[in-house]
Formats: sequence, structure tokens, C-alpha cells
Amino acid sequence: MSRARTRTTVLAGLATAALFSTAACGGGEAGSTGAEGDGGIADTITVAQVQDQTGPVAYAGLGSSEGAELAIEEINEQGFLGDGVEIELEKYDTAGEIERAASEMNKVLSDNDVSAILGPVSSQQAATVAPLVGRQEVPTVFTQAGAEGVVINDWTFRVTPPMESYYEPVLDYLAEEGAETISVLYNATFPTFALLGEEDVPAMAEERGIEVVQSLPVQMTTQDFAGQTQQIASEAPDALVMLLIAPQSVTALKQLKTAGYDGQVVATSVQAAGNIEAAGDTANGLIYPVPFSVALEGEGPTSFTEAFRAKYDKDPDPYNADGYDAMWWIARAIKASGDSSREGIKEGLEQVASEGFSGAMGELTFEGNDARVPGHLVRWENGEETLVE
Repeated sequence: MSRARTRTTVLAGLATAALFSTAACGGGEAGSTGAEGDGGIADTITVAQVQDQTGPVAYAGLGSSEGAELAIEEINEQGFLGDGVEIELEKYDTAGEIERAASEMNKVLSDNDVSAILGPVSSQQAATVAPLVGRQEVPTVFTQAGAEGVVINDWTFRVTPPMESYYEPVLDYLAEEGAETISVLYNATFPTFALLGEEDVPAMAEERGIEVVQSLPVQMTTQDFAGQTQQIASEAPDALVMLLIAPQSVTALKQLKTAGYDGQVVATSVQAAGNIEAAGDTANGLIYPVPFSVALEGEGPTSFTEAFRAKYDKDPDPYNADGYDAMWWIARAIKASGDSSREGIKEGLEQVASEGFSGAMGELTFEGNDARVPGHLVRWENGEETLVE
């Protein structure tokens, strides 16, 4: 049963034991050992989620919450960590603010009852709090937050692969379709998009003989793209690489149509699973890479999709998959080390990362503490995602 309050203890749910029968082995006797304990698995394990629940990227934090809560249902219902052992989730809203993220993280890091943390989804917030995590030595798994400066010490981990690590299929597709010129429209405030727009996409394009004819930066506060879209339509590139947050993308696509641009638009996983739906028909044909989509096949993604639909009566998106895999990584870590203390979870996270595991995003491998998955290219058409062959 999910309780509608800040501390959420999930006690019932769907058991998908078959999916996780190959989870990391290990264990210890359940007992009263807490986050600061000397080994063993506590009866109650508290994980704090310090992520946006309100603000411009709340969709990422709220999505992560849903995925994490589904995972907790399964973990607790299965008795995955031992009879009577339960994970609790405490939620803290960073509200899109760096200062608030630091404040909320300091509060959580000093709480001796917290065994692990789901860290901020924004790269700016995550890079600010990552040094604090290392000093306080609390294992923190970040979702999203794909920029540099996040996974920087032994206590920081990331379950979402950096976007540039799975963006290659976009440029491959454009090259195969015969694109010779592209424009780039990117949110320069958002570190992941700034890195892609200023460095990665131009480098990938050059490798494939594609010319970047325009590079147009905007800010997080930009809401009107009439000037930029008119410039793009005037240049008439074969394709536009659009690196914007979800609300900006909706506006930009509508204004691109008004400006008369009819070339291929490619975007990012931020537009996935309905975030672009408000753009209506102007979003049809949009292509973007994702680490997860309901269109993916394989036991991990399909089992997760079915369980998520059963719980929430809607399709899951990449943010849901992030939270789900992050929480299962933590649970596997506790089982692997047989220790729910902070040190035990850290050691378990490292062990599980060294082996990899199957989750909602498919087969996850790791470079150190940083996840990697193959990118999948999807097309948005009339409200649905389909894989691009």
C-alpha cells in the first residue's frame, strides 16, 4: 500500500521474481542494524530521493519516483532481502534549484537513518552535491544528470548512461538518410545539452561528413523560439538537431512549422514517451535516441513495461526506468554484500556494477560506477513510439 505522504513505505505490489532470479547472490541475517551498523541487513532500510518533484524538470524526478516505488513493491513483496525486510522511500523536492538541492542533500546526508540516496536529476544540482556525498560517505545513485563532474568519488554512482554515450545512432541515421547539412538548436544552460551541442554533435557530424551550418544556443528561461526557427527555416538544413527540455521542445516544434521548416528534426530522450505529445501533429516524425522505450523487446524491458502498466495504468518512460533500475541496483547491492550499512551498500554497488545486471533498460554494463546501455532510435508518430530500423 502506498501512502500519500513524504515518507513512502510500499508494502504490496506485483511480484516479478522470474525477471530477477539472476540477481546478485549474497546475504546476511535480517536484523536491526541501521545505516551506521556493523554489518547485516536491517529490518527497515531507508532510501532518500532528493530530486525535482516540482519545477521545469519535475517530470524527471516524478518519473523516477514512480519507477522506484514499483521496484520497492517488488523487492518487499518478494522478500528479496529477507523475510520482513522492507525498504522505505523518503522524498525531498529540489524544485529545480541548485541551492535547495544542496540544502536538502545536507539534511539527508546528516540523517543517520538514511542508508542510500537517489541523487538529483539535474546535472548542475548533481555536480554541486557530488563532493558533499564523498565527504559524508553516503552511497548516492544519480539518475539522469549526464554531465561531467557527477560520478567523481567512490560514493557516487549513476544508473542513467550519459546521453552522448548513446547519441551516435542519431548521426548514423542522418548519414544513412543522406543528410549533408544540419543545424543545432540547444539549451546552453543545461550542461548535458551544452556538451552535446558544442562538442559531441559537431564531432560526430564531422566524422560522417555532415556540415553544421548553424549552432544556436538558448537559455533555460527561453520560451519563444520565433527568431531561431526563422533562422533555421531560412538556412533550410537537411536536418535539425534539437537539444531542448520538454516544454521548450513543444514550443519550438510549433514555431518551426509556422516558420516553414519541413526538414527532419531529431531530438533527445527528454522528448520520450509523451513529453512531446502537446506539440500535436507537429511532433509527428520526430526521431530521438532513448535508453528505454516501451517499443523495446527483451525480458527486462517487457516485464518492466507490463508491471508498470498494471500499477499505473499508463506506459512507462525512461525516467520511470531510471528510478526502477536505480532501486533494484541498491537492493542487489545490499544482497550482494549482505550489509545494509552505507559502507555495505557502497561495496555492493561496486560489486554489482562489476558484473552488470538485467533491468528495465535491458542489459546494463558499467564503466566504473557509471552505467552504459546501447542506444535505441525511436520515431514519434500519432502518439506512439516505434523503433527505427
